[in-house]
Amino acid sequence: MKKNRCDSRRFWDRRSRIYDAQVIPEYKGTYKKIVKRSAHFLSQEDRILEIGCGTGNATIPLAGYVKKITAIDTSREMLDKAKEKMEKSGKSNIQFLKKDIMELEEKAGSYDAVAAYNVLLYMKNQDEVLKKIHDLLKPGGIFISATDCLARNFSLASAEKFWKSKLGLMPYTSFETPIGLMRKIQKHGFLVLEIVNLHQNPPNIFIVAQKIQKK
Repeated sequence: MKKNRCDSRRFWDRRSRIYDAQVIPEYKGTYKKIVKRSAHFLSQEDRILEIGCGTGNATIPLAGYVKKITAIDTSREMLDKAKEKMEKSGKSNIQFLKKDIMELEEKAGSYDAVAAYNVLLYMKNQDEVLKKIHDLLKPGGIFISATDCLARNFSLASAEKFWKSKLGLMPYTSFETPIGLMRKIQKHGFLVLEIVNLHQNPPNIFIVAQKIQKK
């Protein structure tokens, strides 16, 4: 039996039209917490990479805390929304690129920090992505993730995503516990510095991890 599959890029292009209207009412406070907590681990001289930037809800405010952000996404429509926000904000230190992280050809150690906000759970190749992130970071560099961990407790939102993913109505969606995700990050050469839940239901787990320097 052939499995149902969802074209991820087309899905997020369509989703971009209603994304902010659906997400911001529930996650506005969460995004503010994400930016505030992320800023604590960043400096004005940092060059950072943001994976799956979407419509720029974290990208735009985060730009005020760093030297430069390279923000990537596979959805052209999402990027167009983010660029509009950047122009309105007056920020000029953000570079938007239509790319998957596995398509980046930058040399190892190119970034002081890599951020992935609300995107890891949609990546079937998490192990490959985490290895790539580790390579792109400078020694001692920081990886910051915030993502829903749908296996922590039952919710209507997690059940809906589970069935939509299985039926091919939305892209692959992982169902992990916070501890499971943390251990996966650790396995790829990171020391976890912070792990905290920023949203009640579904749990949105914020993790900060540092690239372990080889002796």
